Amino acid sequence: MSQFSHKLFLTFDVEDFINDRSIGALRHILGLLNEHYVRALFFVTGHMMEKLQNYRDILDELRVHEVGYHSTSHSVHPNIFEYTDVMSYKEAYDLSLSREISHINPVTGETEGKGGLELVKKVFSNKKVEAFRAPGFSWSPPHLEALRDLGIRYDFSTNISKTPVHHKGLTFFPFPVLIDSMEVGDLSNFLRSILREKVTILDFHPNFFVNKIWWDSCFFKKSDHNNISTVPARPPAQTQRMFSRLETVLKAIKTLESTKMVGTDNARTSEKKLDVRKTDVQKVHDMMIQWPIRRFNYTPKFVRSHLLKFFGLYGTDNQRI
Repeated sequence: MSQFSHKLFLTFDVEDFINDRSIGALRHILGLLNEHYVRALFFVTGHMMEKLQNYRDILDELRVHEVGYHSTSHSVHPNIFEYTDVMSYKEAYDLSLSREISHINPVTGETEGKGGLELVKKVFSNKKVEAFRAPGFSWSPPHLEALRDLGIRYDFSTNISKTPVHHKGLTFFPFPVLIDSMEVGDLSNFLRSILREKVTILDFHPNFFVNKIWWDSCFFKKSDHNNISTVPARPPAQTQRMFSRLETVLKAIKTLESTKMVGTDNARTSEKKLDVRKTDVQKVHDMMIQWPIRRFNYTPKFVRSHLLKFFGLYGTDNQRI
């Protein structure tokens, strides 16, 4: 994979198109990365991309980094796990193919013209947008196959393997570590633990630095969203502490890089094919459905059958398990 024995990916999910303070958080993070000469991978939603078009300075900063895709609408209903939760794998694939290149009305959930991945690629035409992370890590096999056919090659959503593996034209990276709210002491222990893994994915949410609760909480109950609401701000002292923790991480990353123990150049290939026989489908399934159950009180019905078909362990397209 690289000259380094350990690989580290620093990633950010850029998704809050409702609260303007999240723009400021993203700008501040980009400034810290620039100050410490650290490159990162930013997963941007279609809705957020529409908003960021008005911030040329941020777009210019993002061009220094890698840009990935985080779905067209994240939490707007119907979510990925809702509209792909149909018996037919082909129908779920076709719906995904259509919605992920469209603008989604945040109130009605209907498609309205072009947007999504097509817009991200247009704005960052100088880059290859090939990486994807599903909202809430709740990925859907037919949805991911549709994204593959739209140019996505790398997935950062799953817990399939602790090392990158290749399957059906996609490379799956290990499940990320959420470290938005870790204390400095915890961070120190965690950063030392990086050397125990060949590949480590760190995941931050810029909106979490400045919002007291999750930005998309207005979507947690499936109801009329004519009054999509903002959320309370974090106290400034809390926000400052969180940015300080991020800076601690960046300094530690540079130290690890300087010793040649860890590489963060984002170069990646995977020659290792997924061994389907050793895949714990139940474990993968249980992780996939946590977010919709916990946040939206929705239990997908057909994820397991889609998973089995995706892994080649399932013969028909119309049976439910």
